[in-house]
Amino acid sequence: MDNLSTNGQPVDNLGMTWGPRRAVIAATGVLAIAGAVGATLYGREGDRIGALLLWLVALLFVALTAYASLLNPRLFANQYGVAVRTLKGTREVDWQYVEVRVKTTRRLGRDTRTLELELASQDGGAADSELVVLGQFELGAEPDDVLEDLNRLRG
Repeated sequence: MDNLSTNGQPVDNLGMTWGPRRAVIAATGVLAIAGAVGATLYGREGDRIGALLLWLVALLFVALTAYASLLNPRLFANQYGVAVRTLKGTREVDWQYVEVRVKTTRRLGRDTRTLELELASQDGGAADSELVVLGQFELGAEPDDVLEDLNRLRG
């Protein structure tokens, strides 16, 4: 099997993926361990409130590490369409049913750019339409760069 389309042009069958950076996932795992160790040490010293707070911080970082690890990569795209991995599962959609844009919102006094994917139902039902919003943490790249890559893949 070759990598040429019907008109003889090269085809990228592998596509591209985006997800949280491995270094960030590893850092959240290290912070989870550090929080657990700190909570244990505080508990031995008799500071129960400090230990409880550190356990909560450790649990938060465990949840963040699990979320980033299990849903990695978050976005996959090739010439045929996109696949988005969420907690509900992976949703694959052909390009004709996808609208992609970058949106800027103001949060906590600073501008935040996110990639929005509007995934329409492939059978025409409005109930299966979904809006997926991915930020820089979830993509591991700038949303503008991802949009540029998606538009190139879409052709």
